[in-house]
Amino acid sequence: MKRTAVVAAIALAASGAAATALAHDTFKARLSGDNEVPAVATDTTGRVEVQVSKDQQSAEFTLSVDEGVRVTQSHFHCGPAGVNGPIVIFLAGFHPNGWDVDGKWVSNTTITNANIVNTACGATLAEIFEQARAGNVYANVHSVDHPAGVARGQLEPTGK
Repeated sequence: MKRTAVVAAIALAASGAAATALAHDTFKARLSGDNEVPAVATDTTGRVEVQVSKDQQSAEFTLSVDEGVRVTQSHFHCGPAGVNGPIVIFLAGFHPNGWDVDGKWVSNTTITNANIVNTACGATLAEIFEQARAGNVYANVHSVDHPAGVARGQLEPTGK
């Protein structure tokens, strides 16, 4: 069933269906090792907040990581909870030696359609955030000790 959701997300993106994400949407994710696939035993946690612009051509995000040891990078991935998926947007990194992070790591940063590196969830931010609304986009933080991911969380609309 989970794989079906990824296939459906990819099919929607490929179909060119109009995205219905609302202007000024806010999305949030709470990141933890329990959400990784497979789960990771770690004290590292995090938070992401994304504010989509009115024209859906850009979004500003803040990424916080708590107790992050040798954190190397962070991304948005295309995939529902419990399923690993491809990177669609880089949020931070790559630094092979990693940073020790405890608090706000990246803030007041804007992404646009030009930042999309894989169209698995859509070729525009509007399409990607429509997939987030459907539960098919997650944020992931990677570390030296856990290169596949140390903390993960699904993007969810806040209803603002």
